[in-house]
Amino acid sequence: MEVKFDLVRIGRTRKNHTSEKILEQNVDLLKSNIRFFLKDKVSSNKNNGISMVMIVPGKGYNIKIALQDIRDNEIKKELRKKFPNSIYKGEYSTILDNMNNRVFR
Repeated sequence: MEVKFDLVRIGRTRKNHTSEKILEQNVDLLKSNIRFFLKDKVSSNKNNGISMVMIVPGKGYNIKIALQDIRDNEIKKELRKKFPNSIYKGEYSTILDNMNNRVFR
């Protein structure tokens, strides 16, 4: 299955370059883990692909994924089970408000 990611940053980029590098590494790690997990799955979509939003936090280093845009309920359940600490539980309007923020330096 093909997985596409949209990145959204809540808040501004950090002044500390090391913090930004850690966030970039965490994004890459979560992306690769999700791609590996969904590699052999089959989606109910015609094109056998999904797109999801990854949220880069303003504070902390835990990257989250928003499941609101995923239409396949089985994929949602499996992602919740496999990545329970990476599910975004905030308001979707916060994502929309921060959609135009710069993600990384």
